[in-house]
Amino acid sequence: MDLVERHKSSISRLNSSLLSRTHNRRDDNTEAAQDAKGALGLDTLYIPEDTTIADLVFVHGLGGGSRSTWTKNGEPSLYWPEKWLPNDPGFQDVRIHTFGYNSNWEKESSLNIHDFSKSLLASIHDCPSIPRASYVPLILVGHSMGGLEIKRAYILAQQKEDFASTARRIHAMFFLATPHRGADLAQLLTKILNVTSGQRPFVTDLHRNSLATQSINDEFPQYSRDLQLFSFYETLPTSYGVGKSLVVDKDLAILNYVNERTAYLNANHRDVCKYANQNDPNYKTVRNALASTIDGFRAIQTVSKHQLDKDQRRRLDAYLRNQDAPEDDFMDVDSMRISGSCEWLLQKKAFLDWRDSANTQLYWISARPATGKTVTSGKVINHLRDLNKDCAFYFFNHGDRAKATTQSFLLSIAWQMAIMHTKLLHIILEVCEKDDDLSRANYRTIWRKLFIEGLMKARLVRPQYWVIDGLDECRNVSDIIPMLMKVIECCDVRILVTSRDSFEPYRQSEHPGVHVINECIAADDTRADIALYLKANMNLLPSMNHEDSQIMSNKILLKSAGCFLWVRLVLHELKRVHTSAEISQVLEDVPSGMNELYSRILNAMSAAPYGKVLSKANLMWTVCSTRPLTTDELLHALQIDIKDSIDSVERLIVSNCGQLVYVDSQSRVQIIHQTARDYLLKADVHPEFGIDRQLGHKRLALSCLQYLSGNEMKGPRHRNLSFPNLVKERSPFVAYASRSIFDHVAHVDATDDEVLSALAKFMTSTHVLSWVEYIARSSDLARLVHAGKALRSFLHKRSRDLSPLGKDIALLNRWATDLLRLVTKFGKELLSSPSSIFHLIPPFCPPESAPRKNFAASTRGITVMGLSTAEWDDCASTIFEPTEQFHALACSDESFAIGTFSGNIVMYSVETCQETQRLHHSEAVRLLRFGNTKQVLIAAGARTVRVWDLISNNQVWEFRTVQLCMSLATTEGDELLLGALKNNTLLVWDLGLGTLRDSSNWTENLEGHQAHTFRRPIAAAFCMDSYLLAVVYRGQDILLWDLEEDVLHDTYNKVTGASPILGKRAADAGAIALTFNMAPDANLLAAAYSDGDLVLFDTRGGHIKALTAANAQTLASSPDGRTLASGDGSGNLQLFDFETLKLLYCIQSNEYGIKELQFSSDNLQILDIRGSRCRIWDPVALVRQDAEDESSDVSLLTAPHEVRMDMNEEIPSITALTCHEIGEVFFCGKEDGSIHMYESRSGKHVQKLLSHAEGVAIINLYLDEESNTLCSTDSSSRVMAHTLVRQVKEWNVRGTVFDHRVGVSINQVLCGSAGTRLLVSSTTSDTLWSVSNDMKEVISTIPRQGGGAYRWTTHPLHKDQILLIESNVAQLYDWMTLSRLTNTEGIQLKGSVLPELMIQSITPCFNGSIIATAFKEPLGPRAKSKLLLWNSSDFNVQTRSCVPIPRYHYLSDQVQVLIGSDGQKLVFLHGSRWVCSVDAQARGMEHFIRHFFFPADWLSTDAPLTIKITKRSDIIFAKRDEIAVIKRGLETSERGLDGGVGKLSSLTDVRRPSLQVPEDAR
Repeated sequence: MDLVERHKSSISRLNSSLLSRTHNRRDDNTEAAQDAKGALGLDTLYIPEDTTIADLVFVHGLGGGSRSTWTKNGEPSLYWPEKWLPNDPGFQDVRIHTFGYNSNWEKESSLNIHDFSKSLLASIHDCPSIPRASYVPLILVGHSMGGLEIKRAYILAQQKEDFASTARRIHAMFFLATPHRGADLAQLLTKILNVTSGQRPFVTDLHRNSLATQSINDEFPQYSRDLQLFSFYETLPTSYGVGKSLVVDKDLAILNYVNERTAYLNANHRDVCKYANQNDPNYKTVRNALASTIDGFRAIQTVSKHQLDKDQRRRLDAYLRNQDAPEDDFMDVDSMRISGSCEWLLQKKAFLDWRDSANTQLYWISARPATGKTVTSGKVINHLRDLNKDCAFYFFNHGDRAKATTQSFLLSIAWQMAIMHTKLLHIILEVCEKDDDLSRANYRTIWRKLFIEGLMKARLVRPQYWVIDGLDECRNVSDIIPMLMKVIECCDVRILVTSRDSFEPYRQSEHPGVHVINECIAADDTRADIALYLKANMNLLPSMNHEDSQIMSNKILLKSAGCFLWVRLVLHELKRVHTSAEISQVLEDVPSGMNELYSRILNAMSAAPYGKVLSKANLMWTVCSTRPLTTDELLHALQIDIKDSIDSVERLIVSNCGQLVYVDSQSRVQIIHQTARDYLLKADVHPEFGIDRQLGHKRLALSCLQYLSGNEMKGPRHRNLSFPNLVKERSPFVAYASRSIFDHVAHVDATDDEVLSALAKFMTSTHVLSWVEYIARSSDLARLVHAGKALRSFLHKRSRDLSPLGKDIALLNRWATDLLRLVTKFGKELLSSPSSIFHLIPPFCPPESAPRKNFAASTRGITVMGLSTAEWDDCASTIFEPTEQFHALACSDESFAIGTFSGNIVMYSVETCQETQRLHHSEAVRLLRFGNTKQVLIAAGARTVRVWDLISNNQVWEFRTVQLCMSLATTEGDELLLGALKNNTLLVWDLGLGTLRDSSNWTENLEGHQAHTFRRPIAAAFCMDSYLLAVVYRGQDILLWDLEEDVLHDTYNKVTGASPILGKRAADAGAIALTFNMAPDANLLAAAYSDGDLVLFDTRGGHIKALTAANAQTLASSPDGRTLASGDGSGNLQLFDFETLKLLYCIQSNEYGIKELQFSSDNLQILDIRGSRCRIWDPVALVRQDAEDESSDVSLLTAPHEVRMDMNEEIPSITALTCHEIGEVFFCGKEDGSIHMYESRSGKHVQKLLSHAEGVAIINLYLDEESNTLCSTDSSSRVMAHTLVRQVKEWNVRGTVFDHRVGVSINQVLCGSAGTRLLVSSTTSDTLWSVSNDMKEVISTIPRQGGGAYRWTTHPLHKDQILLIESNVAQLYDWMTLSRLTNTEGIQLKGSVLPELMIQSITPCFNGSIIATAFKEPLGPRAKSKLLLWNSSDFNVQTRSCVPIPRYHYLSDQVQVLIGSDGQKLVFLHGSRWVCSVDAQARGMEHFIRHFFFPADWLSTDAPLTIKITKRSDIIFAKRDEIAVIKRGLETSERGLDGGVGKLSSLTDVRRPSLQVPEDAR
């Protein structure tokens, strides 16, 4: 019998081999066999009753099943993932799943490992038992081929944005006998199966070093560095019919990764995953490894749970714009209640029925004003809390606009419900993540999204209680009541409402099922409470005997008629008298009505000899303000209003207005009651203190405008940088003036010329931009919308009585529209960078708009030609934490960290400036430093240095110090940590062992005067490249210590440089700050001196290299060493060339006190911290040109700009683009069918060359430079070719050489052989034409089968050949005949070319020596590209296969769009929006050059990006109907090493976030 026959006869015996599992399916696939194999898809075996700590997913291999693979001998009791693990204490909090798929190799299949992996990934992502928003870690266990599938699934999850959340959850993988590099036995199986019919790609994928395993092994290492990996290998041979051997040898079953643990199992390939009992040593080995990993997750959860809660609370506060305000309001109310009061309500049967009834009800309490409704509400809240009830509440306040709206009520209730219930918290976070601006929406939207579609769908196990006080003070009472009814109908919520009005006016027929208890507070109800109040306050009155006190108390009680406010005011009157007769007179004279009582108080104030002007102003501000002002705010407001200084607002209130105004526990000035406000606003009630509403608002508006137009609110001006304009810190009044100015404008008399003039003056000055900036910083853009509407309303009302003409009217009219447009057009920009209003937004506004006309200005920067507008603001983002003081700052490739005085360390994404995690140092953070190579963060305080692992978010080491650490540094590999202390001690810690390795005192060998001189340092800096430590002493020379030799290196002063006299005192001024140049071998030290000088020392030669005046107080070096940043005493930030100290840039600020500066890792941003703010600046000066090209000019702005007016006619968009080789011109095809020529130098339109049919879009342009033949294709499948002729100053079309309509979609057109050949590639065929001026004929046609993507290009080394790439195969054809030159199989493209990827482009580069191919996923025009580079010489007729060039492999996942090549560089758009390039000399791993970035709005389009590069290295960007030419962009470069730095980090360098597990994650 020959080998083939033996193979045939062995098929049945192979059914029992491990390659197909013991329980294989018969061809008829009976139900019994199906059950034995197990379910297909993801099958959840066990769900814990309580918290879930991890998800465990088992994936079988070739021929196996979700049940059979894990079951010994088919015995159900031995199905260990289901029968053993859930009963194991180590796994009772683990959710357990198995995944099944049809891997039966006996049947024909078109599926491969990649397909199985995609199915696995989608099943996990969509599994209903695994919450989509869960943080629970995933553990994947794969047997044999299943191990390859979990690896590929993880790679796909990392590469596909839709599965990013799943990728972040995968923390560990277990491989049981997985053939990581294939298995030889699979090749034997394939030979056997080849005898039968049909394909089985998944078997081929298991061949040793197959394309599938190579692809996985190429990509898995870059993503798996932070995973826990476990590989188990077999040791016993397996019989498989025709032989006996190990199926997967040890060298194939282990990965040899540093993060991999390996172990052997005493079993064959089949039995590594199935066990006879729980005492089986193999089971124990696998079980213990799984349990140990899960125990690690439990430990992390314990540590991180508190952090997770804080993070969720932070997100909740940010989304709902709510902090602890509800609790503050409750505390204020509860503090007013006398102990023992309000008990009458708790004893009422109606209240008890409402509280305890099984049916939800509305309890409506009504009463007259000032009868204690609010205090009663506070009592109910306290009562419910004492009973451990879930209670949410809200206090409406008509005097505070923020607390009188339905919107604020809904947000507050939602916030409180989320705080009480984790389930509701997750619902709210999920809703808000979809709409992060929901809190700024109208209340109907909030009601629908947060309540109807969110909270009201959840079911809670116990009743909820809502207490709503002062509903009559809500601005939309009629709208809010149906909402309350709906809540009662749909949810187990009992609601108590207090109001002046009864419920009857609001009763509606559409909620007949809601039971309403209508309660009215009578005087008898509160009499006992008033008696308690009197008893508690009688001791404050004139001394009287008990009997007289009781008589006086009874008289007050009798006249009170249940009004607490009346009693309070009477007691205040009684405090001012001293005899029994006076007491009796007061009791007789005080009227019983509130209005009469208010009139009496005002008369008494009018009789006062002093302070009436101030008292009137105080009342006016308290009554007319849109919210209660704090005492600090009111102090500044009153001083502006009366134009005089005031010693104390509190004293003013006590002495002059104490009966009508009071200061609450939050230092807010409040009117005593709403009835007092109503009374005072009746202007005729009192000749001196009555308030005219319009005049009151005018007075407040003018005061706000005066402040906003003052020095504190000046906008930045263009001025000489040597003379910065010092601006004082803004007062507390800024918040109120900025937010409320237009509330007051809306209520003034529109015919008032004084208000009109003040508004016009404000909105003509830069102060208006400061105002917009302030509003944007508070994330309240709705305030700008309100301001625009208020202006429009003001002008509309004015036009009724006065002429609508005039300069001021026209200005305000423009602003009324512009304020709305600023929000709708630039809202996101304003929120992310509020200061962009000064320099970025105005140039992009229409030319006739107020911002553009008044404030737009041009600047210098990278040259961008052709666009109507182009300007960028320097401040990319601002982080503001008003409750924190920032003290420390550090930057890494992906994050920056801010350390605070309170001990918090907050980390933010460099890319988005959004908070990513928080750590706590337990003391004020003074220093922060990221590791050089490891994911660690080091923080130093006064007495402690802590080290955190940023992957697990855990603290790994803590070191105690006896003195404050001045500077930190790590060695290159982060093995050692060095700290310089204020006691002249250098400490060296081992970060591997967590121990102190060494310590030394750099002054202990100095003698006598020298040791005395260098006593207590004030600053220090390390240079690990030169192994130097520089130390600053007050008034002394700078000391340099040699770290390597542990000896004094030198001392420096600003007169001589290296000082010949050790320890000499500085002659004039001492250094106060210093930094080394961070570039390798730079040997430069910059020092700032107290007299304002900035000195640059050469530490190699010991001399002074440069000196300039800078007034610097803090310094920082860019990572590349080219730029030095300084912060001066006025808060200005300056950038210098580090080698020359030439001033490059100055950012002026209105805020003082720059605490620290740090550059981003990409050198393109500078961060500063001052007070409670961190600003991220990205000035164009940081995009450095070569030294000889840099200008000495200094600019406050960033880039030149041009703004084009909008035209009435519709301008056709640019749809195709190609450049001429010489780079002087480029050609654009438009959607109207026309083809135009533009000038590269200016980006200006030169001429229209020709046109296809009108209205038929040009979809492709191709220019053959050799023959100057311009080929064009339109959307009607028409192909045209024209010969272009260049004359002196223009180009002309000489004639049409080709015009043909193909009839089907055209993919590509190429021209070759000096313009005599034209290749037209369509969806059905590739046709080669012979073309000339007088004829055209078909030379050859290749029919096209299938719909796969393919691309053609002329071979860069052999111009007579044309290269075709389709899928992972390349073919060569002859240009003259289109005859194939390679064999049928073509040239196989090895590497990471996945079957699902489509060829997108072929670009010769580096003068044709290399071919760059871009592949993309079939997900649309903006799908991410995969770039592979090949040697052009490998594409020849003798080659059978070729592989990508290894040194460019790091580029594979870096490219969003391949722009092209200028011959020397390959240019691409990075996923981070940067235009990057790589050159032929790039030798290091992951080494490419970043040049500049495109604005985000340029890229915010669904259409394919049209970007080209000319031979002169100009970048051409088609921006809808405009062209932007970026000139010399590639001359500006910053090199990115090891995957890039900062926000430009390699897309392959994926870091794991901290493990965070919600408390109730299931």
